[in-house]
Amino acid sequence: MSIEQLLDICQSCGRQPVMISSGNSAVIAVLGMEGRLFYCHNRELISLFRPEAAQNISTSETGYFNPGGDGLWPAPEGTRFGYEYSTGSWRVPAAITSARYEVVSQSSNSLEIAAEIDLVNNQQLGIPCRFIRKVSVDDVDGQTVIRQCDAIEYTGACELAGGTFSIAPWSLSQFKVDDRTIARFGNPGTPIRDLYMPSSGLLTFDGSTVTMKHDPVNRIQLALPEKSSFVELLMPEKNLQITRTVSPLAEALLPVDIADYPPEADPAEPVRLSIYNDPSGFMELETVGGCTADLIPGTLLEMNTLNVIKAC
Repeated sequence: MSIEQLLDICQSCGRQPVMISSGNSAVIAVLGMEGRLFYCHNRELISLFRPEAAQNISTSETGYFNPGGDGLWPAPEGTRFGYEYSTGSWRVPAAITSARYEVVSQSSNSLEIAAEIDLVNNQQLGIPCRFIRKVSVDDVDGQTVIRQCDAIEYTGACELAGGTFSIAPWSLSQFKVDDRTIARFGNPGTPIRDLYMPSSGLLTFDGSTVTMKHDPVNRIQLALPEKSSFVELLMPEKNLQITRTVSPLAEALLPVDIADYPPEADPAEPVRLSIYNDPSGFMELETVGGCTADLIPGTLLEMNTLNVIKAC
């Protein structure tokens, strides 16, 4: 799909796309579609885009229409602190799917958008928030360099004590793949934690790097620690390499677990990077921020991600 087609679809559906660019590189933020970011390289759309998400509304009755692109979600997904099971079954909270982001500031190649999103976790604890996305794009010698700062600001009036909540910014960037696509990441030096089906049959180790094949049958998700250092996709059919890295957490922040575990479960090991394989034909490169021990009104939880797209 071309950049122009994405813009036309989103505009005709009232989703308010906003584009920033540098040379042949661009990012499109869709304000009325969860504030999703869509990456463009050499004037071509690289991110997955699903028009049905622009044309329909996600509800518990219709199910979730996945927009693709890069979304900002609150971590964790499951466990007793998560947000996707607060009604008893999995769903993306209506506060996220119906959020209308506003432009805070904009230049030719940078953008800041924000939306008020009130969350309810699996223990029915309400957490009022402001989601903030800052993004810039640069065309550097034919490479697309995208810098993101994704943040969640706690706007509630009460201090929340440690052990009663967990929340962190979580960026999930989706790309359409085929049977030639492979994912790579730095060897974590410890057993790789699978959040769904086992991945061992898909993995190849060379000492410093681990390679994973796309699986067209099973849901696979790898939960990786910070020492993995990067996650990336190699897409031979498009002659593309997409690499994501995440900055170290600020001293006051602690990593969290993102696992899609039952809503009565406790969190397990913390996660900074993740790769998700969906059998429908897309993969996600994910980065995860951190949370404070206690949540004080005005707390800002920030995560910085660097994305580099280039010929492979």
